[in-house]
Amino acid sequence: MHGMSARGMNTSTLKPDAKRNLRPFAIIACLSVLADPLGARGPTGALAQTTETLEGARAKKIHKGRSPAPRAAPPPPASTRAEASAPVPPTFYSLSTLGDHLYSVRWELAAVGAGLVAIGLRDWDWGGSEFQFIEEGWFAKNTPHGGMDKIGHAFSTYVIADILTDRIRANASNPAGAPITGALVAFGIMGLGETLDGFTGKHRFSREDIVANGIGAAFAILRNSVPGLREKLDWRLMYTPASFERPGITASEEAGLLPPYQRQRYIMALKGSGFETLKNTPLRYAELHVGFDARGFELDERRLGYPIERTLYVGVGLNLNEVLFGAGSAPNFRKYKNTLPAWAVQKTFEYLQVPYTAAYAGHRFSRIRR
Repeated sequence: MHGMSARGMNTSTLKPDAKRNLRPFAIIACLSVLADPLGARGPTGALAQTTETLEGARAKKIHKGRSPAPRAAPPPPASTRAEASAPVPPTFYSLSTLGDHLYSVRWELAAVGAGLVAIGLRDWDWGGSEFQFIEEGWFAKNTPHGGMDKIGHAFSTYVIADILTDRIRANASNPAGAPITGALVAFGIMGLGETLDGFTGKHRFSREDIVANGIGAAFAILRNSVPGLREKLDWRLMYTPASFERPGITASEEAGLLPPYQRQRYIMALKGSGFETLKNTPLRYAELHVGFDARGFELDERRLGYPIERTLYVGVGLNLNEVLFGAGSAPNFRKYKNTLPAWAVQKTFEYLQVPYTAAYAGHRFSRIRR
């Protein structure tokens, strides 16, 4: 994919005056806890018992002496009681949360690691040379891939982070902070892959790729943290069919487990189903697309003499997830929406754009003949 897991103790706070008044009771309470070998009576019970003992002694002294005029007992300080009983919010994120999250997605991490190793050994020739750096640039005409590799890095990191976030939320005992864990793990995995790229004579270590990985991780956190955003926005990859490309553009020269850059297009899809005003209208099936690709940078394109082009696309697409699993009168598979196979299908359509399910108009904003 050359271009996630993670799971407090409430403390009571008292005003300074209240602390001074209750200091003797606190000392007695602590001694009571230490003297209780089974720990059956907590600090609160010891303090209550101590208070009752003192009140009983005071009552006996009054009973022996002259009976005083009856008077109402002063009410307990409301603010102190409220502060003592108010719970302190739990810690949002900690190392224990991270550990819990990682354990909850241990099998997913193993699968991602195995996939990365398979691609690295098969497509990227890991271990083929000594460690080397390379300055690749971003989207300029003199870059190796016109920026497609940078988008690929960001997209791959985003996909790993997004999947891990979903699995943490489903499996962890404390899913708070799942987007942070997913992004951290994805960034670490892609960073390790980039480091191993440094030991290949073909790719080498690129600082720009690390930055692109960070952008993908940040997008995953944003999409999974802002309420309603994931229902509205998808980031997808289309493996373009041959009919979308010029004659001679195939995957033959760089055939591997991933599609070559000259057969990729990246798309942002804004989904009508994510908006309340459109959920009960036919527009819930529609999407607005913005896409990008770069052509003319790869070896087979150069051999055929095709010019360098970078193209921005806008279009309208069909929301396949809404067709298959959305609510409505039309028959579909919505009753299976919360099953694991249906989840896998839905995630696939969040990341992959199926050809011929959208209509595009493209604008070439850069064209350079060789």
